Amino acid sequence: METFDFTYELPDNFHKRVVQLLQQISSIDCAEAFQRCNVEYEVIDFAYYAGLKGDNWNKKAVDFTLEGLKDDISILQSEDSKLKEAIEKALKPNESGYLVRKVFYFDGDISFGGTRVSLSNEKRLNDDIETSNNVLGDLIQIGERICLNNLFNASSTENSINDYFRDMLTIKEYNEVKDQTRHGTSINQKDAGEVDILLTKDGREIAIFEGLKLDSVDKSYIDKHIIKAIINYNALGTATFIVAYVNSKNFKSFWDRYSNYIKFYEFPLQIKKSFSILAHPNAATRIATLILTRDGFDFPVYFIALKIS
Repeated sequence: METFDFTYELPDNFHKRVVQLLQQISSIDCAEAFQRCNVEYEVIDFAYYAGLKGDNWNKKAVDFTLEGLKDDISILQSEDSKLKEAIEKALKPNESGYLVRKVFYFDGDISFGGTRVSLSNEKRLNDDIETSNNVLGDLIQIGERICLNNLFNASSTENSINDYFRDMLTIKEYNEVKDQTRHGTSINQKDAGEVDILLTKDGREIAIFEGLKLDSVDKSYIDKHIIKAIINYNALGTATFIVAYVNSKNFKSFWDRYSNYIKFYEFPLQIKKSFSILAHPNAATRIATLILTRDGFDFPVYFIALKIS
């Protein structure tokens, strides 16, 4: 190829090079955000006439348009200069003859009546899990206070502990904390059900909380609460937290038996991701999670056990 005999085409490995360069000069999050976006380009004019300076003889200015989900676009915009640098290097200007002029960003989320909808189910589930993990962190923090408070013990009622969670959640950043809401259907399938706690944010359900007090692995009682939380009260596939208040001298033994029961439980919904025990946040708390599918809609379910005596 003679000097200035450019291809005026994107290099074959252009996208892969951009991703690798972003990993080096920016971050993995930025690289992954770029991968999830649709990328288009438009050749504008010869670089000189497009106002690009430097080594631009016979090279052409190119504008890029990135369209993706709101969070991905936000990440890329915050790293605009590094993204342009990565694109420029990936273009191989001395071979392709292309130089970057501008990068345009478009938020590709869809809005229906003010409600944002992700463009992919995978992205939506990841967003829901991120929100759920924030809720989980709040529940662990509140649970620690319960485990430390001698007012909560074997004689405490299930409702009194539920009430404490409700009161503490009201001071968190949730728009609404609804207690004993008439929601879904009851166990007998005839009346409206009463969920223990329903968390909403920006007008959207983000978590269903179901509390139960256990002295042992009472299978029928556990079954009742699981069905209430994931079936009767959960028509939308909302992230679900089933929190056990445990009165047991041997908490480790209880958790081993309880988690084993849940692990092999015959859920009435399809299991998308199998039961997994998470790291213990402290000696008095145990956590596990799985992902269920309701009519093709995936949602996370968390099992928390708190030692109250």
